[in-house]
Amino acid sequence: MSKKFFDYGKSFSRMGMAVVAALALTAGFASCGDDDDEGGSATPNTELGVLETTSGKKVRLTGTSQLRYTYNSDGTLASFGYGTHPYEASYHPFTLTLDNNGSGFKYPDILVVSNIRTNGSGYITGCTEKYDYESSDSEEHESGSVSVSYNGNGNVTRIKGSGSGYYIEDGEKEKYSSSFDYSFTWNDGKLRKAVYTFGEDGEKIIETLEYDYDDAKANVTLQYVPNFLYVEPDSFLAGLFFIGYVGKGPSYFPSGVDYTRKDYDGTHNKYWDLSYTLIDGIVYRYEGWNDGEMSYSTLSGTSLRGVAKTPAASDKVKRSIFSSIHRRFMNR
Repeated sequence: MSKKFFDYGKSFSRMGMAVVAALALTAGFASCGDDDDEGGSATPNTELGVLETTSGKKVRLTGTSQLRYTYNSDGTLASFGYGTHPYEASYHPFTLTLDNNGSGFKYPDILVVSNIRTNGSGYITGCTEKYDYESSDSEEHESGSVSVSYNGNGNVTRIKGSGSGYYIEDGEKEKYSSSFDYSFTWNDGKLRKAVYTFGEDGEKIIETLEYDYDDAKANVTLQYVPNFLYVEPDSFLAGLFFIGYVGKGPSYFPSGVDYTRKDYDGTHNKYWDLSYTLIDGIVYRYEGWNDGEMSYSTLSGTSLRGVAKTPAASDKVKRSIFSSIHRRFMNR
């Protein structure tokens, strides 16, 4: 089903679900939700990205058109990323580190995700983020926290975050405090609606996605796919959705999404038809909001057909979640 839409003539940025941004700037915080388990902790997960096809084979996600994943020999996540500088995972405690410069550089440009917490199902319920950047003539420092909640079926229902920081350019120092609040509405295992609210200094940007399921295909593996998940490509939470760290995906693939944005320029709307190419019950190609391919390997390491192309290497500075939100308001 196709729909006519208003073209708002201004591209929107894909801000991280953060992620895959927090209730408080503290090292510890709680997440509400029926799926929480007090005994849950960030124990290394050896089943990340594993999907069982309709024929009973087990495969592991190795990439999308934007992302690449590597795993350790025991199945735990080793790294994931968008170019030459991926997030590197370490354990005990579970930490993700993104060094945009690499080792040996005089000035730091490092983002660290730590205090990562999971529930009894292995889903992330919270973390903290710290970003530090310096050069010969400017610098930026930021920290914040993220909390994630789920329903009893293991679907994400809310992601909240807040953070603050400052940057110095041309000798001038500017402070900022940014926040976001994402809510997700589910019914019968289907993701029906998602509302993304970004805030700074009393101002808000609200983006709403409402999903259609006309002639929808069953999502037997409950996987998330980039053409309906609203995430910023550089967000660490974006990458974690696709390998199962942020709960179960919808029971059917959405066939369309109606997008509305409300900001200081008014209201803008656009509609996309969404489509998927399935082989043995898993997605190999997706089209609509985003176009691309997903790649897998068997658990023995054999690559499967329909693999995605290697994403182009990028040395673009990957800003933190909260500084990205700040720049949304700066650039209006």
